[in-house]
Amino acid sequence: MMNNEVKMPANFAAIDENEMVYLQGGATTEATAWDVFLNVGKLFNYIARVFSAGSSIVNNINVIVTTFQTLSTFSLTAKN
Repeated sequence: MMNNEVKMPANFAAIDENEMVYLQGGATTEATAWDVFLNVGKLFNYIARVFSAGSSIVNNINVIVTTFQTLSTFSLTAKN
């Protein structure tokens, strides 16, 4: 036979039903492993977007600088 008795610590303070409403909701017990997996996927997606944007900016600056360097040596003669 199983004993279903709940034993509380000596310094346990019982809370009222109304107080329980304020204490619930802080835990992530409703999140499933799939939800956590999707959230991690979103995080990696955001990180990838930041690096992708940074890479594009660096590439664009490189193209602009290279273009100006090429144009500064360009002349309308047959010696190009």
